[in-house]
Amino acid sequence: MEHRVRLTGTPHAASELACLRVIARLPSHWFSEILECGTGYAVLGLHTDASDKDVTEKVDAALTASALRDWVRD
Repeated sequence: MEHRVRLTGTPHAASELACLRVIARLPSHWFSEILECGTGYAVLGLHTDASDKDVTEKVDAALTASALRDWVRD
């Protein structure tokens, strides 16, 4: 199952780098891909059998890293 997660940050933040930092903090058995990046936003495709709630919790936990402080799940 694919879960699409939209992330938003400040316009000066590097969206590709933010995606890689989030992906690095997700479970290693999830297949993750960057679907779209633009100024201040990104969309991730997360392929896993995890529930929507679990995906949300894992992404939110990843966003607590200090390097991602300007980013939120949208």
